[in-house]
Amino acid sequence: MQSTSRRRRWNNLLILGVVAFMLLLNLPTLIKNYLIDAPPESEHSYLLDPSQQLKSLYSSKWSLTYQQQNWILSTPSSIEPKDLAQRWISLVGTEISDEQYQSLKANLSSPSSIEAWYLDQEEPQRITFYQLPQFWLLKNWQDKWIAVTVDKSYLFPEVSSSHSN
Repeated sequence: MQSTSRRRRWNNLLILGVVAFMLLLNLPTLIKNYLIDAPPESEHSYLLDPSQQLKSLYSSKWSLTYQQQNWILSTPSSIEPKDLAQRWISLVGTEISDEQYQSLKANLSSPSSIEAWYLDQEEPQRITFYQLPQFWLLKNWQDKWIAVTVDKSYLFPEVSSSHSN
């Protein structure tokens, strides 16, 4: 009789030990899922893919290329090529919902585009954009529309002194 109760006690301890061990193994996942709040999603979205290294930007009027540790701008400008590249790389905007885009659509003129080439990528990111009176509307790397409020000279080097939009 005593050996049966002793065996039961050891079986119970063994079961509790296995359950405790399983809980211990799953503790990091349990803490992450139930106790730690997920970081809030940013209301701002990057235009360019932040996980990729930008190699060049091409517009119809100018190009910006990274060669031999330097950024080179195809046209003379008051903006330093390195600064211009950093402006594009760090550009973030507010995501526009489909409803907002549909309401803006009637006021959009013909789109412009620019190509962003990344290191080790075979195809460029084609950025379609519109310039509206208060902001720019750009299609980002996630294929979402974002609104960005910056002056034209912040993103686009002056190509000629005779005519500007």
